[in-house]
Amino acid sequence: MDRKQMGLIAAFIFFLGLLPAAFVSAEGPQSKIEIAVNTANVRSEPSMSASVVGQAARGTRYEVLKEKYDWYQIQLEDGQKGWIAGYIVKKADSSSQTAQQTVVKNASSGKPAAVIADNLNVRSEPSLSANVIGKLNIGDQVSVTESKNGWVHIRYKGQEAWISEQFVRMITKTNSSAANSKTVADGFAVILYNGTNLRSDASRSSSIVARGSQGERYPIHARVGDWYEIRLASGQQAYVASWVVSVNGEASSQASASRTPGLQGKTIILDPGHGGIDGGTTGMQGTFEKFITLKTADRLYHKLKQAGANVILTRSDDRYVSLPSRVATAKYHRADAFISLHYDSTYHSGANGFTTYYYHNNHKELANNVNRKLSQSLPIKNRGVRHGDYFVLRENNQPAILLELGYLSNPQEELTVVTNPYQELITNGVYNGLKSYFNE
Repeated sequence: MDRKQMGLIAAFIFFLGLLPAAFVSAEGPQSKIEIAVNTANVRSEPSMSASVVGQAARGTRYEVLKEKYDWYQIQLEDGQKGWIAGYIVKKADSSSQTAQQTVVKNASSGKPAAVIADNLNVRSEPSLSANVIGKLNIGDQVSVTESKNGWVHIRYKGQEAWISEQFVRMITKTNSSAANSKTVADGFAVILYNGTNLRSDASRSSSIVARGSQGERYPIHARVGDWYEIRLASGQQAYVASWVVSVNGEASSQASASRTPGLQGKTIILDPGHGGIDGGTTGMQGTFEKFITLKTADRLYHKLKQAGANVILTRSDDRYVSLPSRVATAKYHRADAFISLHYDSTYHSGANGFTTYYYHNNHKELANNVNRKLSQSLPIKNRGVRHGDYFVLRENNQPAILLELGYLSNPQEELTVVTNPYQELITNGVYNGLKSYFNE
């Protein structure tokens, strides 16, 4: 370890020493937690290197006996006490349980909605721990009968079912000529999903004339509402939904929301990297990237929501989301900013610091603002703003950046990034960076 690294670690330890004791360690029955992964290891001490004394299953709730850094002490059914890492649990306070009883009912016949994400889990109950009874894909239509704290109730193959509200779009029927007005457009529509429906008219109810494959490009001749009029190789006219394609050429210059100052009203997509079968990198101490990115996104989500932003997560639990689906979410919502959250790894265990990536030159302004505020907030090395050829940046027409927020392959940095104080510094930096970007 060189002197600069030792100095950074010392600075962070000093920062911890300035925090109120309650922020670093709490004792007594403060709250309840719920296991957010299939099987969680319970350890003898609040450390990844401590021995495993038991295991806890997904959805099980425990009273918190003590909290230290980002670990919670719980008591298992056999009476054994142990510690569980904070990034694989979620808070389950009684106040939030009460709030979950709030239900908003629609007309008994239901309201039509369209799915805007691929491989969407259909669950038996409005809970991430409920059984998955099926899948829906982008473009599928459902009938929503009620909503309940981020979930909507539907009928799925004759069964009562629930899906995440953020991945459906209510269909508003209108006779407005503006909604169906045709405007001249050009460029190319690049298909994001295999099996994408290409229809005879700009409507989900129109007949399917062909199916597109991921990566295929079709010339755009016009835009009709949320649809592109394209030409097939045979010369036949067809229509494709705008949220299932990436647009190259002049047609890609979509206007985002009004650049009024501040975060109020801005649409921000938070993209927790990896998930499900894609675990990302694994730290020297056993930290899974897919869990820590979700933890960072959740904390940042609440900060931005409190500032009045419209915040959308590409995933809110441990599930796989394809790269095209992540891009499609940004495109469909015409995001003012897309932030992909990651943690780095390399074979060199001494590598450290955070990096900010962009692809399109007109997105560099966003990268510079966020990087500058992160540098002011974090006690680790700033590796700078760099050009990065990542799918979620390259295929994204909305302002998009990818953040690598520390090295899990560095044992010291891994122990730092999983703590609540460091997560607070990260999210403060990104929050302030976005605020600065929208104020310019």
